[in-house]
Amino acid sequence: MTLLKSILEASAKSGRQGFIRNMPRHCAVFMPRSSKLMVTFDHFGSVNSEPPRMPWGHQLAQEMGWSHLGNMTKQNDWFRHRDMFALYRELRQTGFFADFEEVVFYGASMGGYAACAFSIVHPGARVVAISPQTTLRQSLVPFETRFPGGRKLGQWSGPWVDAAQTIRRAASVKLIYDPWWGADAAHAARITGRRVTHYHTPFMRHRVPQHFKSMGLMSTVASRAIKGGLHPVKFRRLLRKRHSDPGYVRSLLEMAQAKGHKALVARVLDRADLPLTAQVRAALAK
Repeated sequence: MTLLKSILEASAKSGRQGFIRNMPRHCAVFMPRSSKLMVTFDHFGSVNSEPPRMPWGHQLAQEMGWSHLGNMTKQNDWFRHRDMFALYRELRQTGFFADFEEVVFYGASMGGYAACAFSIVHPGARVVAISPQTTLRQSLVPFETRFPGGRKLGQWSGPWVDAAQTIRRAASVKLIYDPWWGADAAHAARITGRRVTHYHTPFMRHRVPQHFKSMGLMSTVASRAIKGGLHPVKFRRLLRKRHSDPGYVRSLLEMAQAKGHKALVARVLDRADLPLTAQVRAALAK
């Protein structure tokens, strides 16, 4: 009821007609607000969100005043289902995307893959993807072993299977990921071209959005990236906040310890701007 009420209110204010397209595995929700459109896709953990559940990026789109096409998942198949293919073909053929001045596809991990892949339906769209996969087709990415369920559930044949190819029709691509986290870095390396900008988040592993939220940066980074104003130098300045974030420092310590890098552990404990007592520091050092 909350979702339907939001759509009706948005439709009344904007003069555009919102909709809900309910499918066996997915649900597409369109909330009209302005001539700028954000297209988002749920991430892997969205299915376990507390009710009332809303599409990924709902609050951000609302804050920015953008129209929002949110794609929700009921099964983590990486949006690789014939109903999704049919929906996006229909939206392209009916000129849905052409009605907007700006179109940005946005997602993280599984949703990052879908943002990159489905952006092909509107050449010239911009893409913002956090730690995305480029595909789960094993012959293309033999290094990817993390998501056997997604490989099994998804139809890894048919249209738009390899985001490293579909992304070439985008006006710009912003990739945000940890360059030291093996598979994420390998996927990012497959996405090339002069319109691609790589934003590095060292030692955040695959949990970049969680770290951003912990640091209070998620909305700032996402909105700037979506608007096209996330300059790499300014991004690095924003990331300085990670040194005072307990989650990030813990992640860095775990990686350093796993690699037996005692000197790095010592430096982290010495330089990290955390309110740790001497007793806690000693326990961490041990």
